[in-house]
Amino acid sequence: MRLLASTDIALRLLMRLAAEPSRVRKAEELSGEVGAPRNHLHKIIQDLAGAGLVRTLRGARGGVLLARSAAEIRIGEVVRRLEEGQALVECFRPDGGACCLSADCRLRGVLARGRAAFLAELDAVTLADCLPGLTETLRSLYVVGDTPV
Repeated sequence: MRLLASTDIALRLLMRLAAEPSRVRKAEELSGEVGAPRNHLHKIIQDLAGAGLVRTLRGARGGVLLARSAAEIRIGEVVRRLEEGQALVECFRPDGGACCLSADCRLRGVLARGRAAFLAELDAVTLADCLPGLTETLRSLYVVGDTPV
């Protein structure tokens, strides 16, 4: 199963925010850190805010931060939210798609079970589970002179 590029970026963004949960981050700086164009990142942030995963703050000191602790955010929840409406195959489309085999096809059930198993595996993992070791690596990237930021 292939995730949308925006889902991949969202997961990287959430991991970055989770590494420093109390720090309010600007989209402009996060854009370079997660490898996404700023405008695209803004849309992803809006989607994540709508899902209650991040909180946005306006103003000069505004930015984005996690809305909940990393231990409360399941990877499956994020993927479901951002992949909502995406059909794994043609026959999974809400309108049934244009599959000519739908009357006799057993593949749909197999693929549905595979997708469910994939999401169940992601449900077993929290954002916090993905962080060990990451925080120190990320901090080492931000050094001003001889002083880590």
